[in-house]
Amino acid sequence: MRRSGGRRVRDAWHDAAGQPIASIRDWRHPCVHDRLTMNHAPTTTAADHAAAPASGAPAPKVSVVIPAYRAADLLGIAIGSVARQTFRDLEVIVVDDASPDDTEEVARRLLAEHALAHTVVRQAVNSGPSAARNRGVALARGEYVAFLDADDEWLPEKLARQVALMDADPAMTLCGCQADWVDINGNLIRPLYEHLPDRLDDGWKLLFWNCYVATPCAMARRLDLGIAPFDTKLRVGEDRDLWIRLASNGCVGLVPEKQVVIRTSPGSFMARNATLVLEDTLPMIRRHIVAFSDTLPLRTRMRAIGMLHSQIGKSLDNVPGHYLTSVSHLARAFVLGYRPFDSLRHIVLTAPLVRSVKERVKAWLLKPA
Repeated sequence: MRRSGGRRVRDAWHDAAGQPIASIRDWRHPCVHDRLTMNHAPTTTAADHAAAPASGAPAPKVSVVIPAYRAADLLGIAIGSVARQTFRDLEVIVVDDASPDDTEEVARRLLAEHALAHTVVRQAVNSGPSAARNRGVALARGEYVAFLDADDEWLPEKLARQVALMDADPAMTLCGCQADWVDINGNLIRPLYEHLPDRLDDGWKLLFWNCYVATPCAMARRLDLGIAPFDTKLRVGEDRDLWIRLASNGCVGLVPEKQVVIRTSPGSFMARNATLVLEDTLPMIRRHIVAFSDTLPLRTRMRAIGMLHSQIGKSLDNVPGHYLTSVSHLARAFVLGYRPFDSLRHIVLTAPLVRSVKERVKAWLLKPA
């Protein structure tokens, strides 16, 4: 017997100790189970309980979790976009990750001005966005949890469209949406994904080589997220790690129209980030490949590893002294069959000699007559 998503399903579910399991949502493949039940740090503190709404307050439908670090100048966009949502049954949880500025005070002021039900807490030490999101999830009371970064923006129908999708489909464990990547001036870079259906039964397979759900686009059921859903050991790729784990136990839904604007700054993925992908994301993907080895096609495995080598190679091509390292990763992507012609084109066009010729031709063309 197989369920949608391609992995083997037994008529009677049992855990590692042989005990019967009532629901597919109570089962995870080994890579998943260990992480979803892991406590990376105390999930709530006495201060959290003091900051949380009174116990008699009705639980909202959606909890919005916003991690923030040095975000005093940015929170107005994110919180303002939450306030403009047509779906109103929500709470906002801002986790200040030990910012040295007045992020916490600004968050409280903005949330009060917009009359949004909210909880604002502060980390004792800066621990990164995964730990901040985990603390937010631990405080969440909603049926669904949606994530938003402090510098990103939702369009007004985002929550309404996703809630409708998840309410209509109990098998949906992860819901995303179309988004636009823009630069700091608001100019379009590219859409988040292209040519995907509204519902993906095998969405977990595609996530191995195409992370088509960005963090500010994601919505999941709180009960599916567990105690500390984001792996704080991962410095990059922690979102894809969680999406694979969620999608492997259900289907993925997508709102096809753009609902999110994601801002990125130039040079935000250079040599250091390439090293993190090599040290963190690549081993994480390999662990999932091993866990799914009985059902994951060889072609998908090759594309997953090839995509990461392509990502690393392209991020290094403009870093002085890293051209040969860039070429080695792009060559691996070529051999593994991930967009081979794109890898070859990139190797040729970023070669020092070709780049020098291009710069000379450009200077000549721009030279005054």
